[in-house]
Amino acid sequence: MSELFEYNTLAEPLVFSEYGRAFQNMVFHVCKIEDKDKRLSMCETLIGIMEVLNPIAKNQLDYKQKFWDHIHIISNFQLNVESPYPIPEIEQIEQKPEPIPYPNQPIKFRFYGRNLQLMVNKAATIEDVELKGEFVNLLASFMTNSSKSWNNENLSNGQLAEHLGVLSGNKITVNPEQLEITIDNSPNLQFVSKKKKFFKPNKFKNKNYNSKK
Repeated sequence: MSELFEYNTLAEPLVFSEYGRAFQNMVFHVCKIEDKDKRLSMCETLIGIMEVLNPIAKNQLDYKQKFWDHIHIISNFQLNVESPYPIPEIEQIEQKPEPIPYPNQPIKFRFYGRNLQLMVNKAATIEDVELKGEFVNLLASFMTNSSKSWNNENLSNGQLAEHLGVLSGNKITVNPEQLEITIDNSPNLQFVSKKKKFFKPNKFKNKNYNSKK
C-alpha cells in the first residue's frame, strides 16, 4: 500500500519551498538528461517557470542570475550545463553572515526611545546657535507629543529642559521659557491617546467579584 503513495517525509527535503516539490523534481530530472543541448533547453524552460512563480523578482536587475543560482543549489551542484552565469561557490553560500551588534547603550528615558537619544546626541554637536535652537525646539515638541500620546501626560517646559539636559549629559542647557513647543492635534494622535485611555487594565474588572467570594 505504501508504494502507491509518496509521503513528503520520505522525499528529498525542499531546498526552496517557494518553488514547490514538483519544480524541484523537474530539476532532478534535468540532471539525468544525457543530451547536453536538451539539458540547457530544459533549464531555460525552468527559468521561465521561475519567472512565473516569482513575478516580483523581475524588478531586480540580476534576477536571472539569481534563478540560475537557485537551480544549481537545488540540484546540489550536480547540474552539468553551460550556464550563462558563473556557478556559485558552495563555501560562499554556506558562509554565515556576520552577527549584527545589538545596541547595548542604556536609554535614560525608555519612553522616548533610542532614536531620540541619538537625535539629542546630534543636537549637542551643532555649533550654529540658531540652528541648534530650532533643532532643540523640534526635539522638545516631539517629546511633548510622544508623552501626551503614549503616557497621557503633559510635560512642562521645565521637565522638558531637565530631560534634555540629562539626555545630552548637560551638553544642552535650555531656558524653559524660551522653548517653542508645537502641539500635534492630528486625528491620528488623538485616536491613539483615546485608545490607550479606553483600554485600561481595570476597566473591565468585575466589580461584584470580591463580593461573591
